[in-house]
Amino acid sequence: MESEIIDRRPDPKPRKHPHLWQSYLWWDELMQMRKRHTLRLSAAERGKSNYDAQFEIDVMDQMALDALVNTAAKTMASYGRAAGPVWDWLVAIKGIGDHTAAKIIALIDDPAKFATVSKLWRFSGYGLKDGQIDRPTKGAVLPYNRRLKSELFLMAESFVKQQTPTYVTIYYEEKERQRREHPEPVCSKCGAVARLRGQSWTCPECRASGRAINYTPLHLDYRAKRKVVKVLLQHLWVVWREAEGLPVTMPYVHDVLHHTHYIAPEMVTA
Repeated sequence: MESEIIDRRPDPKPRKHPHLWQSYLWWDELMQMRKRHTLRLSAAERGKSNYDAQFEIDVMDQMALDALVNTAAKTMASYGRAAGPVWDWLVAIKGIGDHTAAKIIALIDDPAKFATVSKLWRFSGYGLKDGQIDRPTKGAVLPYNRRLKSELFLMAESFVKQQTPTYVTIYYEEKERQRREHPEPVCSKCGAVARLRGQSWTCPECRASGRAINYTPLHLDYRAKRKVVKVLLQHLWVVWREAEGLPVTMPYVHDVLHHTHYIAPEMVTA
């Protein structure tokens, strides 16, 4: 007698925007396929592989891969618009187009899942635990959505490039504040002031380098962009929850620690 196979997988969690999520998955799969084709083509053209470059070109043309990617992106955006006011608010921000807005909504899905903005920060990879940034740990489940974290960082870079009002001001102010507080790169292992050797920072005492050196110009740039993302997420959380009739609170630093420098989201008017 054959033993019965028991499916022990947990029941799927319901999604608020299931068609948006599925269209996002279609777009992402097509993008990954195009990326792999492009890498093989590039390697073949540079003589770094035995692949036939023309074969890759012909297959991409026969599949009309570029057209498929564009169609998937438009489909994703059309479902993103159905999210309502939060869509209008996002696309009104300089540097966030239909494509980016749809991806952010698809990945977050439902503001009701996040009773506080701190929970949304954590889910997005921009929160803190015991005063430390969440990092991947071997053998442990990642506590944040890696795709969302990456998408939001690219969005912050777009804000800087396009000089997006409000958010680019936050970036420059935070970067200047970081420079004042950390005027020199410091070794995280021994505390010595690091020195620039060639294009990398190195500790003259213990010879540490790379991520062991804190407060390099690039590190301060990342910290400033992180601040931009957190403010954007706080604005998004407020706008989205208010649009859906959900309660809204101030961030912990304002509500409990009584910080006074609060930046309110700019609302879209019809």
